[in-house]
Amino acid sequence: MTTDKYHVLAGPEGRYEFLSEGPKGIIKKIVLYDRLSDNIYNLGFGDWNETEQKVDDTVRSNNNDSNKVLATVASTIIDFLEHRPDAAIIAQGVTAAKTRLYQMLINQHFQGISPIFNIEGSYKGHWEPFRSGKNYEAFMAKSQIRM
Repeated sequence: MTTDKYHVLAGPEGRYEFLSEGPKGIIKKIVLYDRLSDNIYNLGFGDWNETEQKVDDTVRSNNNDSNKVLATVASTIIDFLEHRPDAAIIAQGVTAAKTRLYQMLINQHFQGISPIFNIEGSYKGHWEPFRSGKNYEAFMAKSQIRM
C-alpha cells in the first residue's frame, strides 16, 4: 500500500492515534487492538469523542481523506503484528457498508498484502482463506513473516 499516511503515535496496550486533517478540521482518530483471547485481537477504530472520553466508531467524519485514514489504519496493523507475530487481528465494520468497504480495500491491495499477511474471511460463521468476489462478514489477518 503506497498511499500517503498520517503520522501515528503508538501508545500502550495496542492503542494508536493520529490526526485527520481536512475541510471539517482536525479530527483525532484512535485505533485500538483489544484482546479477545490468547493471540486474537479485535481492531477497533473511530473518532475520539472528547466530551465522552471514548472512541466513537459510528460517526462519519467526511473529512475528504478516507484513503489516507485507511492507509494509516493499515500501517498500525503492520506495526502491531511486527510486535506480536503470533497474533491474529479480526476486523469487522460497525455496519455492513463498512465491512464491504474493508473487503473492497483488501481486494484492491491484495497483491501487496498477501506476501505479508494470511487473510481469511468469515462466511456464515466459518473462517476460510480470503477469496475475491465473496462477501464476508469479518476478516482476519495473520502475519506470514515470523521474526
